Amino acid sequence: MSSSGRLAGLRVYVLAVLDAVTFSLAVTGVTLTAAVLLSVGSGGGAIGAKVFMFAIGWLMMAYAVVQLRPSGPDNSPEQSNRRGPSIPETHEIELQRITRALPPVRWVTLPPPEHRLRIPAQLFLSSLFVLGTSFFLEVGLGVQ
Repeated sequence: MSSSGRLAGLRVYVLAVLDAVTFSLAVTGVTLTAAVLLSVGSGGGAIGAKVFMFAIGWLMMAYAVVQLRPSGPDNSPEQSNRRGPSIPETHEIELQRITRALPPVRWVTLPPPEHRLRIPAQLFLSSLFVLGTSFFLEVGLGVQ
C-alpha cells in the first residue's frame, strides 16, 4: 500500500471516529439534560441525576448490544421477506442529522456511510460516555 493510500485510510478512520464521538457527546448532553430534569421533577437532586444517568447508560448499552448481535447463519431470503423490509445501512436518525451540523463535524466532509460506524455502534459508544459521566458525577464531583 502506498503512503498516500495509508494516509487516505487514516483520514477516513479519523473522520469516522470524529463523527461517532460528536454523536456520543450530543447523546450524553441530551441524556444529562433529561436526567437533571427527571431528577429535579422527582425531588432527587444531584444524586437522582447520577442514578438516572447510570440507569439510562446501562439501558442504552443493553439496547446497543442487542442491536449489534449478528444474525444467525440460517437466515434465508424467504425468512427475511416474512419479517418485512430491513432498515438500510444508510438510515440516519434525527439526532445524527443534528450532530452533523455541529462543529467540528460540519467543517469536514465525512466519508460515505459504509465507512462510518453504524447506529448501534454509536449508541454503544454513547452508553460508555453516559456511564462515564455518571462515574464522573460520583467520583469527580463527589455526588454521593
